[in-house]
Amino acid sequence: MKQFALSMMASAVMMAYGTTASAAPEPKDPKRHTPQGLYVDAKETQEMMKKDSNVILVDVRTPEEWQFVGYTKAAQIMLPAVMFDYSKMDTKQNKPRYMPAPNSKWISQFEEKIADLGADEDNTYVIMCRSGATRAAPVAKMLDQYGYEKVYIMTDGFEGGKLKDGEKKGFRLKNGWKNSGAEWTYKIDPDKVYFKTYGVAY
Repeated sequence: MKQFALSMMASAVMMAYGTTASAAPEPKDPKRHTPQGLYVDAKETQEMMKKDSNVILVDVRTPEEWQFVGYTKAAQIMLPAVMFDYSKMDTKQNKPRYMPAPNSKWISQFEEKIADLGADEDNTYVIMCRSGATRAAPVAKMLDQYGYEKVYIMTDGFEGGKLKDGEKKGFRLKNGWKNSGAEWTYKIDPDKVYFKTYGVAY
């Protein structure tokens, strides 16, 4: 009886969000959890977008990733959540990389872009970063604070996860948009990508 009730609740949630896609399991890492509790993988996202034109894919990766790793034109919004300050190293987390610089104007820029699309809080959004970890979840949490409840994170991101065995060990070839067979490209479309300044001094 309890299992039936839980199943009915899950069905009700999916109906409320206007999609029949199967939800991906909740990430094991608590840092990847979101207030909305909505998770899908790349293939499920593609099915959602086919069935519902109100589903909007938001790519929060950097312009460098779009150009050198690739991106999909299926993303209606391309808006970096974090950029990098190339004048210094990452002294906050002591990692061998440039200093991350969060986009402090992200939410206002996001709302400008959804207004251009004729979208609002009633639309469904899927947030895509590299692998569904450190950028997608914080963006979903921020959107929740502004009243956006229909926000999924793509749990495998654009690149997917790393292979643990074989000749390609360490390569991001497991799942993800790029490995799903869906459209993607390296060719930058000036009508889609992000050109505005983001507050990082060079």
